[in-house]
Order: sequence, then structure tokens, then C-alpha cells
Amino acid sequence: MTTPLTREQALHRVARVLELNFRVAPARVTPEATFRGTLGLDSLDTVDLIYLLCKEFGLKAELEQFTAL
Repeated sequence: MTTPLTREQALHRVARVLELNFRVAPARVTPEATFRGTLGLDSLDTVDLIYLLCKEFGLKAELEQFTAL
């Protein structure tokens, strides 16, 4: 059985994905950060980020779940 991640562990993994793939400084990755404002991601970056996060966390997302981004 897998131990659930803490909020801090999940945030660290998200920050690592953003740093490695989008050159976002880890200090900018906070629970309050926004895709466009804080992180500087455009809509295509956001779709890429969703894909990368699904891969990182072993999740599967359906296109309908994030078309409003």
C-alpha cells in the first residue's frame, strides 16, 4: 500500500516538474500561485503541465476535465 503524500511533498514534486520543464523557480510555486500570473504559463504550457503532473503522480486526466483552462 502506498502512503499518501503530505501537502508539502506534493507541492515539492509539482515545483520540481515546473522547474525542470518550464524553468519556474521553486520559490514561486505556492498554493496561491496562478498559471498565468505567478508562474508565467500560457494555455499550451498549462496543458503540458497537466500531462506532466499526471505522469509524475500516476494519474489519468480526461480532456473534458481541463478544457476551461
